[in-house]
Amino acid sequence: MAIIGLFYDVLQTAFSWLGLGVLIIPIFYLHFWLWFRLRGVKFISMKRAPTLGIGALLEFLTAGIIPGFTFIVLRTALDYKIKKIVPALDIIKK
Repeated sequence: MAIIGLFYDVLQTAFSWLGLGVLIIPIFYLHFWLWFRLRGVKFISMKRAPTLGIGALLEFLTAGIIPGFTFIVLRTALDYKIKKIVPALDIIKK
């Protein structure tokens, strides 16, 4: 997922030279919304709004130079993995 997020960042940077970098943002959000939804994770929610907002702001203000998409994907995926692993660790301790 992180590699695909990085791919979107590179693609947006390339399209920014043509003035079309903003067109990648809705494609990114729809793609990862579907991908995370298929895995049972809410990608767009009020809980994740700050992460999505910061990532979108980074992408918009820096024209894709700072990898905001990769940041959003890593943050969401790691949050999911941590929540999945922590209960398993509690079972091991008992």
